[in-house]
Formats: sequence, structure tokens, C-alpha cells
Amino acid sequence: MSAASSRAFLARNWGTVQASLLAFLTASVPQFSDAEDLLQEVAVEVAERFDDYDPSRPFLPWALWIAKIKIAEFYRKQQRRQVVLVGDSMDALAEACVKIHEGLSDEQVAIEKCLDKLTDRSREMLNLRYADGMSSAEISARLGMSVQYVRVALTRIRSTLTECAQAAVTTQSALEA
Repeated sequence: MSAASSRAFLARNWGTVQASLLAFLTASVPQFSDAEDLLQEVAVEVAERFDDYDPSRPFLPWALWIAKIKIAEFYRKQQRRQVVLVGDSMDALAEACVKIHEGLSDEQVAIEKCLDKLTDRSREMLNLRYADGMSSAEISARLGMSVQYVRVALTRIRSTLTECAQAAVTTQSALEA
């Protein structure tokens, strides 16, 4: 594999597993900011060790193996006496991340397409609610809307996304059959 195709292969695989890795790291360390820092460390390590990766095997379990090493290093650096997830617990969490990642890939693609169909205002409201963690009251103050309007709008947006994603997945399943 050429260097350019190897980089492209790494970038594609990283893009598909990054969210699952972040979820795994978030569940494994006390602070979200720690998980974000560890994700960057995992990315660097994955890039450095990419020549060791066997492309005939799934990428996520390999990246999770590196994430486990980074988590262990994190706790050693923190000199914590009690590690919440060790051994089998961490392995079980990693397996769950793989299963969720594999099961959600079709749904993720569908939701991303459906998100693209939303208005800018709807996407902004979703980002404020879920990415920034704002309450309906905070969103209403930020956007100059009533709290009730924000609640109703978010409910409608979620319903629209759910219906759109279900239709897309159903259509995709029918095409594959």
C-alpha cells in the first residue's frame, strides 16, 4: 500500500470510529475533558503504530486496544489508588462499543443525511441542546424565543429526524435485500 493510500485508509477508518472511541474514553475517565485529551493521544498513537495494523482485521478493536493502554497510562499519571474499570470490565466496555458502533453505522449515516435536510435554525437548536448541553430556558434566552416554543420545536425536530432516519434505514434495508 502506498503512503498516500495508507494515509487515506487511516483517515477513513479513524473517521468512522472516532465517536465510538470518544464514548469509550468518556465512560472510562472522570472528566469529559480528560476523554478529549486521551482521544488526541490515541489518535497520535494510532497514526504512529498504523504500520503495525493488520487491514484484514476490524479497525475499532485495534484502536480500542490502544485506548485501553492510554487509559491505564492516564490513571498511572494521576496516581489514583482506585481504578473504576480494570481488566474484564474494560474489555466488556470495549466489546460493547464495537457492537454499538457496528449496529449504528447504518443509522448514523441515515441521521447525518437527515441532519443535512434540517434548517440552519433547527441544527443550531440541536447543537445548543445536545452539543453544548443547554437547557430549554438557556436556549430560549440565547435565541430570543419562549421556553415553550423551544421545547415544542425540539420535540418536532427530534420527531422529524426519527421519521427521516427510519425511512432511510428501511429504504436501505429494502435495497440490500
